[in-house]
Amino acid sequence: MHILQPIKRRHALFRLPYYLRFLVLAIILLASSQPVFAKKKDALQVIVTDTFISVHTGPGRGYPIFHVLEKGETITLLIRKNDWIKVLTRKGQEGWVNRKFMVDTVGINDELVDLGVPGPDDYSNRQWELGFSVGEFESIESLGIHGAYRMTKNLSAELRFTQATGRFSNSQLISWGLVHQPFPEWRISPFFTLANGQVSIAPNSNLSQAQDRQDNFFMVGAGAYYYFSHRFMIRFEYNSYTTLPDRDENENIGEWKLGLSAFF
Repeated sequence: MHILQPIKRRHALFRLPYYLRFLVLAIILLASSQPVFAKKKDALQVIVTDTFISVHTGPGRGYPIFHVLEKGETITLLIRKNDWIKVLTRKGQEGWVNRKFMVDTVGINDELVDLGVPGPDDYSNRQWELGFSVGEFESIESLGIHGAYRMTKNLSAELRFTQATGRFSNSQLISWGLVHQPFPEWRISPFFTLANGQVSIAPNSNLSQAQDRQDNFFMVGAGAYYYFSHRFMIRFEYNSYTTLPDRDENENIGEWKLGLSAFF
């Protein structure tokens, strides 16, 4: 006599195709990547304007201080890692300084220097957005990715892909539509979505009599962004789908999502 053991359900992220898992990872890495300030043949030099700046051996307060930069000293910016910038002194010493002590740093021609750190102004004027989300589609786990291009101050065109994996069937949705933000400069900014697309439903193999099917749908939704740091925003939304199957009756499906977006 065999005892049937319960099958562990894996999270939707691990059931996602490999190329989509790679894309989710790429979004995170792309948004958190840091620019190079200088190359050996084209160095970006600046002048220290604070009275003094402590130089650490690594990118963090926990690293020991081994040098102090004085006001008027010329240094070279190398790379940035989060809120820390690697610098090169005129004596050839390399170390890390906290970005907040270099906000008013000027170039060798007394011009203000852009340290390449995204802030509220970049958030308000963002153009491209990439992100991923997790949630529930008709009470089953879902994971999605999306990309958007901001056409005007308040209107963006968006393309999204969602995979919902359930006990009895798997669904894949692709949609294209518009996202309207009445107040895009707000740190917590509401938005509204209108889209259409197609859903492909594939029953699990143990349901021998069920057949794959594809339906068109309309979707309306509402949600909000929360800008919290650098290039990152948290995105929460609720969407209502109306499918248009070959049968006479339409189906209404609800979906909620919570995700992370990066802007460029």
